[in-house]
Amino acid sequence: MFSLCTPPTPLASGSLWVTQSDDITNSRYIQPVRSQQSWWRLHYSPCLFPSSLILTLPCFAASLSPSHTHRLSLSPSFLRTAADMVDVFVGTWLLKESDKFDEYMKELGVGFATRKVANLTKPTTIISVDGDTVTLKTQSTIKNTELSFKLGEEFDETTADDRKVKSIVTIEDGKLVHIQRWDGKETSLVREVNGNVLLLTLKLGEVVCTRRYEKAE
Repeated sequence: MFSLCTPPTPLASGSLWVTQSDDITNSRYIQPVRSQQSWWRLHYSPCLFPSSLILTLPCFAASLSPSHTHRLSLSPSFLRTAADMVDVFVGTWLLKESDKFDEYMKELGVGFATRKVANLTKPTTIISVDGDTVTLKTQSTIKNTELSFKLGEEFDETTADDRKVKSIVTIEDGKLVHIQRWDGKETSLVREVNGNVLLLTLKLGEVVCTRRYEKAE
């Protein structure tokens, strides 16, 4: 049996998460239900649990009380793997154009000289999956970085601009959502694929930057 419940602090007060046991203090979580106006879509991965699941509940979030626990029965038709969920992102992606990247870097605190060089650079992003581990490599003439993680598990990350952050990556509505937190700040890096185009949306405060990549032949 699996449950919907309110997680203990400091995970996400007020939101509901799917857990693998009745004892939420010993359970592990994958991601919160964010929308109060749409169908609940919960992503469940074998990298966190013995079984895997993507489930859409036919009820509205607003109709459920955070203190009420609902039992979920699993069907084999719902089973998917981490590789399945990330498969659309796998490949080599070449940057073609950017919008407001300089503003985003400035908001991060990146210096003028570094921003000037970064704005002229066309990095390549390589995404791969091995079992339940996702690897994201960025290669450029300035700096190469490599990041490996499991969906839904927080990890330590040193960014290309040398920030030390706590990161977590999930799949939400078919998008690869990467959240970085440091010094009371939070930025999101959201990747979505449409055909051979990958759109990366970066948001920090009021600044929203988009970077469009195309898949290498």
